[in-house]
Amino acid sequence: MTQFSDIDMLAVEAIRKADHFTASLFLGRGQYRIEKRPTVLAAVQAAREIEQDPAAHNRRALVYAIAPDGPATLLTAGLISRLLSLKS
Repeated sequence: MTQFSDIDMLAVEAIRKADHFTASLFLGRGQYRIEKRPTVLAAVQAAREIEQDPAAHNRRALVYAIAPDGPATLLTAGLISRLLSLKS
């Protein structure tokens, strides 16, 4: 059975309450590529796509859950992997 830490559970709650999700990639001094998506899975797919950009230089994109009032919660690759492994 998949184990979730207290921090993971806070992130899961942020996912449940999120207004939208973003995939963000740092491109260089003051430059970011940010893709806004309605679901976690869509944001993960956007992250994979923007990582293919030659300007990414092997950098990894970050996925965030954005609350309706603005705060962002980083969704780690480990958490996303554990969530995807759950059986529905």
